Amino acid sequence: MQVTDNDIERLEQIFFGGNGSFEDEKGERYEFLKCFDKSLDVQACPGSGKTTTLLAKLYLLSEKMPFEDGSGVCVLTHTNVGIDEIKKRLGPKADRLFQYPNFFGTIQSFVDRFLVIPFYIQRNDKRPNFIDIDMARNALLSTFVPEMSKDHRNDVLWFLRSHEKIQRSLVFRKNEDGSFALYKGISEKLVEIKKPRNRAKEYRDWTETEKKRIYTDLETIKKYVLKERGILSYDDAFMYAQQYFELYPQIKKAFCKRFSYVFIDEMQDTYFHQDKIIKELFGEDVIIQRIGDLNQAIMNDNNSESAWTTDNPMKITGSRRVSQPIANILRTVALEGDPELTGWDGCEIPAYIIPYSTEKEPDVLERFVELIKKHELDNVNEYERPIKAVGWVGTEKTTLTIGQYFVGFDKGGNKKRLRLTNLKTALSTIDVSKPNEFHNAIISVIIEVLSLSGIKNPLSKDGIRSYHKSSFVSFLKADHSDLWFEFNTKVAGWVKSQSDKNLAEIFPEIENYLKDSFFPTLDFKLNDKGVNFISDKNIDLGIQEKSNSENIFQSGTECLDHIKVEVNNVHSVKGETHTATLYLETSYQSKTCGEYLIDQLCGSPYAPKKKDTYKKQCLKIAHVGMSRPTHLLCVALNENLVNDNRENLEKNGWCFYPPLEQGH
Repeated sequence: MQVTDNDIERLEQIFFGGNGSFEDEKGERYEFLKCFDKSLDVQACPGSGKTTTLLAKLYLLSEKMPFEDGSGVCVLTHTNVGIDEIKKRLGPKADRLFQYPNFFGTIQSFVDRFLVIPFYIQRNDKRPNFIDIDMARNALLSTFVPEMSKDHRNDVLWFLRSHEKIQRSLVFRKNEDGSFALYKGISEKLVEIKKPRNRAKEYRDWTETEKKRIYTDLETIKKYVLKERGILSYDDAFMYAQQYFELYPQIKKAFCKRFSYVFIDEMQDTYFHQDKIIKELFGEDVIIQRIGDLNQAIMNDNNSESAWTTDNPMKITGSRRVSQPIANILRTVALEGDPELTGWDGCEIPAYIIPYSTEKEPDVLERFVELIKKHELDNVNEYERPIKAVGWVGTEKTTLTIGQYFVGFDKGGNKKRLRLTNLKTALSTIDVSKPNEFHNAIISVIIEVLSLSGIKNPLSKDGIRSYHKSSFVSFLKADHSDLWFEFNTKVAGWVKSQSDKNLAEIFPEIENYLKDSFFPTLDFKLNDKGVNFISDKNIDLGIQEKSNSENIFQSGTECLDHIKVEVNNVHSVKGETHTATLYLETSYQSKTCGEYLIDQLCGSPYAPKKKDTYKKQCLKIAHVGMSRPTHLLCVALNENLVNDNRENLEKNGWCFYPPLEQGH
């Protein structure tokens, strides 16, 4: 496929409206935009415009559809945000792209649709009910197998509750001899049964006979969850997909025939088992283009590594997000430093280090807003981008965390929450097709009803405190396990019925169950407020809000109190663009971020070493956090570390605020 200069001019008009272009000094974006005839990897710096360029490529392909051979395009992302961005940016122009034979979606949804669900139906003569990590975990802890005694099940639950990782990732995998066994996860070790330690002075492990029995019971529960309840975790899904492909390797021909092009966005976030499936499904005849930034490979769990490796990638080294002073810092604060990284011209605000002394961490945020005011970045109407302070470690109590800078930090405080007014409103403001959202909404409603009815938790310290989610769920699991199982089954049924019922039809079922069965079984007597909360038919669509006020810093100084700084962890801001960002030094594995990063902050490129795992993780996290701002980057560092490295930090372009006295 040939891309002409006229094509590029037309694309620039569509995407920039005459106020921008794909042009850069090295022609890197043009090179990527024009390349359709080969597979390649694109290593793109933060703010490089890679997403816009990818969208432009897809638009060009849409103009050629349908292809002569009947094939289409497969676009894989890691979150639905990428899909929503495509729809938003292209609008009606994208309609062709979302029609057969094309596929747009997450890697998980691709695997579920084409491999997991067909194989599950073939094996069980029915569709799975859920493919969801939280539902699978809850099912494992709440399932009653009819032929299993209560004592045997309690031993399994005792074991599971002491292993959070196993609760979330327990999976059947093949051994080398072809038999199946339980593993701790898709890429983890075999499950070994060991009795959890309790507070007793003398500890006695289970006997080998007891361990074999508990292991067998655990297998039985897991099989029951998979086959009878039809609930799969994401790890289960990929194991089903792998089995399907091993049994029917000829399906590779079907995929290669259906898709001529495969584009993978944010490739650095791909796990090894995801990469393996992709490689097995698409042959050499399919053009695969993988786009991402290896320096931003921060996985959902910090211990995992990205599956993306590339020897000779196409590069996009010019950032359209960060200013040149920030780009200068990012050249070395990276796993794979780039001395050619450039930022946009026109902003000369230097990067700042804000030194702090131990127990004076809260002063850092005040200094940050002073710098925002000093550089006139508090005019939000001009930039329309947030101002944020981010750190790696959120709430652990024994180390330096975000909480030391912002007392009361809640790592969940920036999530969307509901200001509940009644049951119907709570359900109308969530995606009821998503099991976890639906389940959480019903639990939230129950907690609100208990509060309105004045029903307290008798097991709280003083016996007069209200239930909260975790205490109530623990109460159900311990004292009303049959009801807990029934409740989860009901929720599963309500979610599943969304395919052929709307909320108006399901609402009476939920209302009647809560009023006539759930609360009476617990012998909880509701007052009029509690009953009305369940039965009220009015929907107040104004109740949804961003409940992030808990994590908003505002200065007490009158001339600064209009500046709002949102405080959060780095993972939550990945992909965002800020006007100004403060990177907070936190501790990880006995060292602070500053101690891990100091050489790179002073301008030395990272040189890989053995047993350097924590430093690598810290560099990736820091690169993501420090590449968010367009205008102002600040980093909080302990004053002792600053004083010991002052000269080298200054040589690398850092300024200090407040200014350091000479001789320190």
